[in-house]
Amino acid sequence: MALWGTADSIYSPGTISLVYATKVITGSGTSFSSAYVGSVIYVGAGNTVGEAVITAVTNATTVSIATTQFLSGVAVAGLAYTCSQQPKYVIQDSNYDLQATSVDNKIRGVDVYETVAARETGSKYAVAHAGWVGVHTYTDMHGNLRVKSETLVALSGISTNLPPLDTDYGTFGDANDDAVLADNYITITTQPTAVAGIGTTTATTLSVFAISTPLVGLSTQWYFAYPIGAGFTALTNNSIYSNVAGPVLGIAATTITSSRPNGYSFRAIVTGSGGATPVTSNTVTVGYSTV
Repeated sequence: MALWGTADSIYSPGTISLVYATKVITGSGTSFSSAYVGSVIYVGAGNTVGEAVITAVTNATTVSIATTQFLSGVAVAGLAYTCSQQPKYVIQDSNYDLQATSVDNKIRGVDVYETVAARETGSKYAVAHAGWVGVHTYTDMHGNLRVKSETLVALSGISTNLPPLDTDYGTFGDANDDAVLADNYITITTQPTAVAGIGTTTATTLSVFAISTPLVGLSTQWYFAYPIGAGFTALTNNSIYSNVAGPVLGIAATTITSSRPNGYSFRAIVTGSGGATPVTSNTVTVGYSTV
């Protein structure tokens, strides 16, 4: 079963027409190329005409259905529709508003990576088990966000790396739910180490290394602060600093007349894709033997 966060719940751009005799649905303004065999298509706004199972996706505007016996028989021309792969009892659960634009009362397809990432980062959206998860959010009397979740269908093999079927998001990828269900998390494996007693004509480096689970590309940005307690400012490559956007920051050899980073504080921030929370390294200082 292919899932994509909340993006697999509802998909309804354009309108559809149906030829009952051939069981072929033709869309106008649709994008059935991202639909799936086995999805249920609900015909008419609010499922007023009935439902059918998609058996073939011919192209972006044409699909075939298994049977018309669950449709009312009224003419289908220029009607709205929705699609879903969620369990039917979940779709009909009045506790959830599948087309809500907020995160309140959502049903989400949560994979094992999102499950682990939420738990490891202490997210309020952490769930007990991967699968179909009902999520309720509300604000308590103190103005704090509260999140309650229940695993409706536990699925360890759930996958969110496929195209979405949802008008809430409407584009490939689940970036729109990454803010609450990140696809991965970042761990710093090697922290930078403070350096002291450097000769004024000696170059040095500061290093930070990190990994993401699962693996995605990571980027690093180094920052400095001076004096101690001052706010941090992003470094730029210049005659003293090099590789400011990499894991190993270079600090060139300096002289007595240089703008030497003596006593400066440094730290790095590592970011990744998929909604992973950026991770900040330890803060370290660099000191020279001669000022």
